[in-house]
Amino acid sequence: MTVPVGPQQAASAGGADSAFAEAHAELRADQSLQFQMDALVPPEPPAWLEPLALFLQAIAPFLVYVFWAGVAVVALLILYVIGTEIMRRLPGRKRDAATEAQPAPAYRPAYARAKALLEEADRLAAQGRYSEAARVLLHRSIEDLEQVFSLAIGPGLTSREIARLDPLSPQGRDVFSGIARAVEMSLFGGRALGAQDFAQCREAYASFALQGSRR
Repeated sequence: MTVPVGPQQAASAGGADSAFAEAHAELRADQSLQFQMDALVPPEPPAWLEPLALFLQAIAPFLVYVFWAGVAVVALLILYVIGTEIMRRLPGRKRDAATEAQPAPAYRPAYARAKALLEEADRLAAQGRYSEAARVLLHRSIEDLEQVFSLAIGPGLTSREIARLDPLSPQGRDVFSGIARAVEMSLFGGRALGAQDFAQCREAYASFALQGSRR
């Protein structure tokens, strides 16, 4: 259904169109505004990019193999690390730092030191002071151990404690444990050592200290 338009309405519509046309013409006449846009021209790629693109295009079929080869290498490295750790933790292969380290050299007194100590003990024994002579052999040897290995031992060691000293060889432990037992007997057993007791201590010390001593 068409609505009839009166003369006034038609004049009003015509005036609006005329005003719009004038405004549009004024806007187009404004030189500060740009209505014509140039087409965007993309920049030319650099010359080195084309050979690179051709190279990547050529090797594209092989890149998947390179990728999986890299994955395989990483997986093998992980398996190697895990396997090494498992082997290290096996009971038969386990070693701590103490067992892997090089053992310290066993204690043996210097030749001159051993000779001087025997001479000092012999002087005491010549005076009949056999207990003191045995104690000199023991205590001077402990002092020598302290100096050579930077230990804090002290003279009051029992024969069992001396047998556990690391710097001593098995022979050294036997020798000094025997001398310590003789000294303990004289100090706490109520019996002074005799010439035979001292002779045994001296012979044991001399066989250990002078045989292969460092001169």
